[in-house]
Amino acid sequence: MSKLGEILIKKGLLTPEQLEMALKESAQAGEILGKAFLRMKLVTEGQLLEALAEQLDLQFFPSLKDIIVSPDVVKAIPAKFVWHYKFMPLKIKEKVLTIAVSDPLAVWPMDDLKLHLGFDVERVLTTEEEILKAIRRYYGLGADAIEEILAENNIKAEQQKVHHEEIEDVERSAQGASVINLLDQILSEAASSRATDIHIEPYRNSVRVRYRIDGILYDMRMPEQIVHLHQAIVSRIKILSNLNVVEKRLPQDGRAIMKVQDKQVDLRISIIPSLYGENVVIRILPVHLLFNLDKLGLEPQELKTIEELMVKPHGIIFLTGPTGSGKTTTLYACLSRLNKESVKIITIEDPIEYELMGIMQIQVKPEIGMTFANALRSILRHDPDIMMIGEVRDLETAELAIRTSLTGHLIFSTLHTNDAYSGATRLLDVGIEPYLVASSMNAFISQRLVRVICPDCKEEVKDKELVPELFRSMKLYRGRGCENCKSIGFKGRVAIYEILLVNEQIQELILNKASSSLIKKKAREMGFRSLLDSGIEKVRQGITTPEEVLRVAELEHDRG
Repeated sequence: MSKLGEILIKKGLLTPEQLEMALKESAQAGEILGKAFLRMKLVTEGQLLEALAEQLDLQFFPSLKDIIVSPDVVKAIPAKFVWHYKFMPLKIKEKVLTIAVSDPLAVWPMDDLKLHLGFDVERVLTTEEEILKAIRRYYGLGADAIEEILAENNIKAEQQKVHHEEIEDVERSAQGASVINLLDQILSEAASSRATDIHIEPYRNSVRVRYRIDGILYDMRMPEQIVHLHQAIVSRIKILSNLNVVEKRLPQDGRAIMKVQDKQVDLRISIIPSLYGENVVIRILPVHLLFNLDKLGLEPQELKTIEELMVKPHGIIFLTGPTGSGKTTTLYACLSRLNKESVKIITIEDPIEYELMGIMQIQVKPEIGMTFANALRSILRHDPDIMMIGEVRDLETAELAIRTSLTGHLIFSTLHTNDAYSGATRLLDVGIEPYLVASSMNAFISQRLVRVICPDCKEEVKDKELVPELFRSMKLYRGRGCENCKSIGFKGRVAIYEILLVNEQIQELILNKASSSLIKKKAREMGFRSLLDSGIEKVRQGITTPEEVLRVAELEHDRG
C-alpha cells in the first residue's frame, strides 16, 4: 500500500519539503498526518480524500449531486444515525448498505449500523460538505431533532392525524432541548442561505417552511413529520419573543435578539391565526448594519443628485415603491450620511427596523394614540433639523409633514406609488392643496431591487432568441448556478432608481392638477431616467439580467 504523502507527491499536490514539514507538525501535535495537511492548508479536503481513496482502494465522489437515493434507503436508516455520524446512505443491496463518509478511519458508524440495523457496510468517500447537503436534501432540515421529539412524546411518525391531547403534550415540550435545537437549525440554515424572512405555514396535513432569499421565496425541504410539531415550534417562537403562548385566536407581533452563527440578529416575529393553525413569519435583521449610500447601486449622476437634495435646508423627499423595494434602506443610508454632531435627526417609524446610533427613533403605537400625526406634532418641540416619517398614510400626516417642511425642516418619507411621477397626483388625491404640494416637494424617488448575477458562476448568454428585442444588441450574462449562490444563479441585490426633481416646470403641472402621464411626458422631455432606463444600464454593465429588470419595471410602450 502506497503511503498517503507519496500519493499526494505523485499527484503533484505536495512537494517532498512540504511532506517533511507536515510529518514534523503531525508528530508534535499528536495528530494524524491528514489533519496536519488540512490544518497547514497544503491540500483541500477533496484532494486529501481522493488520495485516501486511492490508498484504501475506495471510490471517491467529488459530488453527490447526481446520485439518486431511493426513498426506501432513507426510510431504512434513521436520521439520528445519519446526523450523529455524518454519513449519507446511498443504496442497499440485500443486507449490504453503501454509505458516503468523509472520515475513512472512523469505524464506529459501521459497528453501530451492524449492531442496531443489521447491515454490512461498504464505504465511498466524499467531503463533509457534500454529505451534509445530501442529508438536508433527502432527510430534510432538522430531521434528527424531529425524530427525537416525536420519540419523546410517543407520537408515531406514520400517524395521519395528531390528537388534541398529543398536541398539548408537544406544546408543553416547547422549552425542551430538542425543540430549541430544531428552531436553531431552521434559523441557522436561514442565515447561511442569506434569507431575510422565514415563513412557517400550516396546512391540513402538512407544514410548509419557506425562506425569502433576495426577494424570492424558496421551499425548504423539511421532514413530513414536522406537521406534528407545528404547535411546539410556534410556542417556542412565542416564548422567545415574549408573546402570549395561550392566545391562538388573535394576531401577535413580537421581537427577539438572538445569536445565529456567531452573529447577533434581530428577529421580528408576526403570528396570525389561519385555517389549520398559526402562520408565522420571522424577519431576520442584523443588529449592526452599516448603511452606505455609495453601495446601494446608484449611478454616479444619481448619487450626485441625491447628495444635492440632502443638503437642502428644507422641503420633502419622498421615496416611492411597493413593500420590500428597499425604501427603508435608502432612507437609513441618507440619514447615516447626514448624521453629524451639529444636526438633530428624529424619526417616526412603524416598525423601527434598525437602530441608528445618534438618531432619535420613535416607534408608532396606534393602539394608545401614538400615530404618525400625533408623534409629528410632539417632536417639533424637540428642535429637530431633519425628520424621517416612516410612511405618509393619510391626509392629516401628509398636511402636517408639508407644513413642517415649509417652516424650515428637511423631511424624508415614503409613499406607496408605482413610480416617481405618480407621487404628486397621489398627494392631490389624498386631499392636499396643489399649492402646498408644489411649494414643499424637493423630489420623488422611486426604486426597485433586482438580483445580482452570482460572480462565481457568471457566464455570457449566447442564445438570445427568447430575450426581449430591447436587450438583444447588448452583451448579456447569467448565473449558471453554483455552491456559492445555492444553485440559484444570483447572489445579493442592487437597487434601480428613478428620480423626479420638482423644478419649476413640474411645479406648474402640479398647480394645474396635471395627470401623472402629463408629468411623465414633461419629465421625459427634460431627460428624466425611468426605472427601466436604470435597469437597462445595470444589464449593460453585466450586473443583472433582462428578466430581472422586466420583473420589477414595466416595458414602456414607446420602446416597443
